[in-house]
Amino acid sequence: MPKTIIATCAFPGTYDVDKNLDLHLSYIKEAASVGASLVVFPETSLQGYPAILDFGKLEDVITKAQRIAESVPDGTSVQRLITAAMKHNIHVVFGLIEAGKQPGMLYNTLVLAGPQGYIGSYRKVHLTLEENYIFRPGDHWPVFDTPLGKVGLLICYDKSWPEGCRELTLSGAELLVIGSAWDTNPGHGERENNSAVRRYDLYDRVRALENSRWLVSSNFVGEYDGSNFIGFSQIVDPLGGIVVSSGLDHIGIVTAEIDICAGLARASALYWGPRLIRDRRTDTYKVLNGSLPVVVDG
Repeated sequence: MPKTIIATCAFPGTYDVDKNLDLHLSYIKEAASVGASLVVFPETSLQGYPAILDFGKLEDVITKAQRIAESVPDGTSVQRLITAAMKHNIHVVFGLIEAGKQPGMLYNTLVLAGPQGYIGSYRKVHLTLEENYIFRPGDHWPVFDTPLGKVGLLICYDKSWPEGCRELTLSGAELLVIGSAWDTNPGHGERENNSAVRRYDLYDRVRALENSRWLVSSNFVGEYDGSNFIGFSQIVDPLGGIVVSSGLDHIGIVTAEIDICAGLARASALYWGPRLIRDRRTDTYKVLNGSLPVVVDG
């Protein structure tokens, strides 16, 4: 397979859906203009991340989320982005607040579209404490077959566990794509030394390395609604090396030209074949498989 240009966006989030839609369309056009085959946007990038910073405003947050939610794939703005993917001959991953089939049922969702239209979607499995007041959790890890390779999707908090990326890898994923709304941890270090920045970056690199897979992450950047988002939209190779990163301050897309197949093959060769998959001892993971009880109080 020839080399592929991948773009990921450090997105300046707002709660203005029209403005967010225009930004998506502009960045999709920009990514396509430099020959990108894929551009990735953050979690809930279409409507903005519905953070609960004050539980006294919980009802307002939920009411607003329900009002601006859209169905997949038929929502008005969702259709605009799917059409843009087709028009510009590019694959696009974007996030939204999805309206479920029953009134008031919401999901935190990533959509994958491409040159042929809508491909599929993923609903966030691991919800934070606050997110549980707004969203229903997803319950499966789909992998989508595309001309770029097999793509697995995750959202933000999902990457805090190794199991999600491993499930996608065992299901054939070659590219792990993560949309996030990851902010700083105030009072715990400055800039790159902030604990939230270190954790985000480390998860990206380790999840790629432990699965020998490409990883593309996209995050919000800058301040809005009381949160300071860290950026660090980046592309990580299957050996855990950062190919390109937006860092803390860059706004907009960053791109890299990568050889997806060669990167996977190089990782496989350096690990003496698919060792990290082949040499697992699932028969010994008795707590994971449910044959022994969990003794840690979560």
